Amino acid sequence: MRRRRACRWLCGTGLTLQAAAALAAGNAAQPPATAAQWMPHELIVSLTDLPRAYSCDDLWYRFHDVLSAIGARDMRILTYDCSDAAAHAHGSPKVELKFQLPGALTGADTRFADLTANDSTVHFAPGSPRSLNGDDCELMKQMTDGLLGALGLHTDAKFRCAAAAPAARFAVTVRALLPAS
Repeated sequence: MRRRRACRWLCGTGLTLQAAAALAAGNAAQPPATAAQWMPHELIVSLTDLPRAYSCDDLWYRFHDVLSAIGARDMRILTYDCSDAAAHAHGSPKVELKFQLPGALTGADTRFADLTANDSTVHFAPGSPRSLNGDDCELMKQMTDGLLGALGLHTDAKFRCAAAAPAARFAVTVRALLPAS
């Protein structure tokens, strides 16, 4: 009788017992979401002695993609002293950033939560995100220090900028609080 009731309920929702068990197992494996609030950040990343020239668009896309990967929203990215078709190349551009990231709330502050977020691992390497390539090793090294480090994100980074294989030049892993979907 219990099996029939369970079947009626599950069959009525389109779930089989196997699917329900898999769903329950999947939910049990995920860490609980954290109450969070969007926190504003403003900073300027001064890049120095880059081995190659970057256009303002190149820098904009690279910073945008890295910020998106760590859960940022409402991004405003301004680039200065970069190379453009009409200007000469500069190896020391600056990038002004304004954005919001999830910040964890605890205790009584959880009542101010705007969202729920999960502690996640984000990987950066040539091709991930797509805008980064092996020639961006020095840029990524300075982004790791000037952006990720400035935000207090825990990073594990390996840089081999002189490596022959572009895909092996850098690998950066970051622990970030990402909005729950």
